[in-house]
Amino acid sequence: MTFLQQIRDSIAHFQAKNDIAFPYSEDDNEKREQIWTNLQKGILLEDNHVLIPWKTSFGNLNRYAEKRLNSGDRTNWYLGKHEILDGYNCHIEVTKWLFVPFWKRFSRIDVWLGHDIEGNKTFQFLKEKITTVLGPPEDVELEKFGDRDLGVIKWRKKKVEISLVGIEVFECKYWLHVGLSSRKL
Repeated sequence: MTFLQQIRDSIAHFQAKNDIAFPYSEDDNEKREQIWTNLQKGILLEDNHVLIPWKTSFGNLNRYAEKRLNSGDRTNWYLGKHEILDGYNCHIEVTKWLFVPFWKRFSRIDVWLGHDIEGNKTFQFLKEKITTVLGPPEDVELEKFGDRDLGVIKWRKKKVEISLVGIEVFECKYWLHVGLSSRKL
């Protein structure tokens, strides 16, 4: 990563840190707008008031990570346990695939919700929580797999997308993804 990229990341970090709306308003509509506005800039770790800008290069994620693990075809940054999306406490990860250079910018966080019954409970809990906080989802594509739900639920606003994902690969697995949308605006 170049020195110029480090300067850009530092400037983006400083600008984002000084331009966040937190603590959130007591008014539900205003709170919703504050959360979406913050998400347009990056992911806000609400418990320590740190906003990680989407403009941060993979090479500079070490400053936020508790642990970094290089593993074959990917690098994972474990950002630790934090509160996001109006108080949801979770373990946050960022993944960079081998073919992506370190100077590229990260665009998504991943949260493992669990598998089978416990994962489905967390999936259902977050479906209700996020709907309460951010409004109804834009897309819901669910199907039943026994007593569990599989599929995708998406909330979108401007360039940000939040998705709950449930898939079946030898067991039901569930994730929360928050980041920049890959769809064209």
